[in-house]
Amino acid sequence: MTIRRTGVRGRVSVRIRLLSMVLISSIMLLVVGGGGAVYLVNSARDSTDWAELASSTTAPAILMVSAFQEERRLSLLRLAGDVSSAPALATAKQRSDEALAAVMAKGDAARALNPDGSREDIEGYNKLFSMVPTVRTGVEFLRITPDEVFAVYTGVIGTIIAASMLAARVAPEAKVGIELGYGVEQLRAAEALSQADTLGSVAVTTGEMSAAQLVDFGRRVGEFRGEAAYSATILKGRRLAQLSEITASPQWQQVIAMQDAILLRGPTSGSDGEAGLPIGLAAWQDASKYVGLALQKLWEDQSGDAHAGARHQGERDTGSALLGGALIALAAVAAFLLALVMANRFIARMHRLRHDTLELADERLPEVMRRVAAGETVDTAAEASHLDFGTDELGQVAAAFNRAHVAAMSAAVAEAQTKAGISTVFLDIAHRSQVVVHRQLALLDRAERDESNADQLDLLFQLDHLATRARRNAENLIILGGEQPGRRWRKPVPLLELVRGAIAESLDYTRIVAKQMPDVRVSGHAVADVIHLLAELMDNATAFSPPETQVVVSGVVVGRGVAVEIVDQGLGMTETDVAERNAMLADPPAFSVGTLAGTSRLGLFVVATLAGRHGIAVRLSESVYGGVRVVVLIPSALAEASDPESAISGQFPAVSPRP
Repeated sequence: MTIRRTGVRGRVSVRIRLLSMVLISSIMLLVVGGGGAVYLVNSARDSTDWAELASSTTAPAILMVSAFQEERRLSLLRLAGDVSSAPALATAKQRSDEALAAVMAKGDAARALNPDGSREDIEGYNKLFSMVPTVRTGVEFLRITPDEVFAVYTGVIGTIIAASMLAARVAPEAKVGIELGYGVEQLRAAEALSQADTLGSVAVTTGEMSAAQLVDFGRRVGEFRGEAAYSATILKGRRLAQLSEITASPQWQQVIAMQDAILLRGPTSGSDGEAGLPIGLAAWQDASKYVGLALQKLWEDQSGDAHAGARHQGERDTGSALLGGALIALAAVAAFLLALVMANRFIARMHRLRHDTLELADERLPEVMRRVAAGETVDTAAEASHLDFGTDELGQVAAAFNRAHVAAMSAAVAEAQTKAGISTVFLDIAHRSQVVVHRQLALLDRAERDESNADQLDLLFQLDHLATRARRNAENLIILGGEQPGRRWRKPVPLLELVRGAIAESLDYTRIVAKQMPDVRVSGHAVADVIHLLAELMDNATAFSPPETQVVVSGVVVGRGVAVEIVDQGLGMTETDVAERNAMLADPPAFSVGTLAGTSRLGLFVVATLAGRHGIAVRLSESVYGGVRVVVLIPSALAEASDPESAISGQFPAVSPRP
């Protein structure tokens, strides 16, 4: 019975399947790892790009802040009536335009820092920048109020502070953004100082300051000092030392003293400076300018530290990403190679299991069967296979093969023993029948010699013929059992006598006609088997042909020996049947196989057994009458010439059968 399992038949090797599973996992690992590495590299590149862009905008921003602070101060002085500020104001305007152009040139690149929110901010900045020409015209023709001028220029300068906060907000790392935000405090302090310096300078120039202006001045001074004090708490290392140098400088002290004097006594001062302010206006402006530039430089340096940190972080992240990608690729390749080695080992074990199993099936099991057939006693437990492949799944398969081999060997031994027992019984019955037939033939011979009545003698001859057929049937059993019949000839017998003997053993011997035969003798040890072989073929010829037809037997010497031809006039056989019978005659199978095949022509099986025993070739073909033509080729090794001087391959005189 064949067990079919739908969907379990494999067409791809196990090795390819194992490697495919690992390869898919490795590819997924490479894709995920590679994607992560690319993402990290892009992030690191963004950090580097941010640092480069922010660094490139710092210097133009400082120039713009300084230029517009100076233009704001001079514009307010011009509105206050200081005519001497006009030439310096023209120079300040030119510097402001150059600084503004440099900053706006960075606008497209700066927009990349915050593409989602920078558009509205930049539009607001552009509105402020567009108001600068109008303010300048108003200052030139004295048609604008100081508050409007102060507000516009303060707004323009405030764009730099807002842009700095924007850069801190979109920094690639929180730490970098915090460090950058710390630097904005110094920029605010410098702007608050410039605003206070501007308001104070106007007040000193005009000699008057209203209460509201004094409050506004104090607010600017407080913002300046508060930002400086807060910076002292957040800055560290070199930047804190840099701030300490600024606050410890004489200029810082002069600025503080001048601010305190204006807050306490107002902007008026005597011509000698004793009854009024501690220093003159020009000295105050120089000190304020020094402190403001120092604070701006501190902002630039603090921003530079943040930019360097971002750049270093980007380089470190890039290296880490590349290293991580390389490690992932190495891990994937190593996993695949490891899987390849393990798969090869597993396949090698499977090949060894296949080799050992085939060795059991093709060599050891047939050898055991041969020994059993030879009559040896076989211990199935000792002869059983011992395939040891461990305890894993492959080892379990090997253990199953061991059990299957033990079961097959036990079944084979049991079958061989059963067959041997049946053969023994088979041969015993055949020998007993043969003994009885021999005694019967001996009694018939004696009765024939003593009988004188012709009718009774004919009856005895018929009984003798039937007994002869019974003897041949008994010999058939002995031949099928693998033994030799009891009849023996020590000397060669003429071929004609063999043919006559075969005819005498045939059932319908009266229909068999023997033509001329060559004068050839057949070796004594093969005489009984040749007679038996020819008798079986003649019986088949008479049995499968009409009763009114004849079966013709003739012989001829050929190059390889002597050919005996048996031709009937029966119904014949199909080409398929002829081919099957010829194949069986050329290579007779074991008797059990022949019987299991269900064939009803056991006589041909006996013929094949006898022919194979002596190297005799038997071949069937269609006769000219439509029946069957059988050619029996007796090899030269069994045939010899009656005349010792003649060769078997020569022409022999034909011998006619006796009537």
